[in-house]
Amino acid sequence: MLNHLRIPPHARPRLLGAALLAALLAVTGSAAAQTDTPWLHVQVEDESDRTKVEVNLPLAAVEAISDRMGREALADAMGHADDSRETNLETEELRALWKALRADPGAWVSVGDGDENLRARMDGDEVRITTTDEDGSLNIRFPTAVGDALFGSDAEELDFAGAVRRLADHEGDLVVVDGGDGRVRVWIGPQ
Repeated sequence: MLNHLRIPPHARPRLLGAALLAALLAVTGSAAAQTDTPWLHVQVEDESDRTKVEVNLPLAAVEAISDRMGREALADAMGHADDSRETNLETEELRALWKALRADPGAWVSVGDGDENLRARMDGDEVRITTTDEDGSLNIRFPTAVGDALFGSDAEELDFAGAVRRLADHEGDLVVVDGGDGRVRVWIGPQ
């Protein structure tokens, strides 16, 4: 299933490591389970070999490691976006892009050729990104308040922890990937 979801082979060990770390944090975070705090849930199902992975973490545990993991994920994304040219966006450029998009809500991108469709838009107080092709679909949605927190400060670094804190006000799906042989779902909800 990981091949079908187009996760590069070099990223798979990191994904597994993150899942194991998340499971460890879930076990040690049992005190947080006693409260009414929101949790981050990740569920991966591979129908081809009947594998199922579930990770459930209190959002406070995610927040504790979010700045470091966010910086690493951003660095990986920037480094692998296109190896044929320089793709380094500065923090202030990302902030300027967010502010421009925030100032003009609506459909930002809409591409379709019948077999593959992509749409990115601001819909009310949410950002929604959807794509479909013959292999399946990807749906991403998050509150605009998360982007406001991530890009809102004037600090040198993006505020990943602040963005995670804003997720506490959200309940429901963040990411859903449906493919021919599996499914990935990430959502915020009660334990």
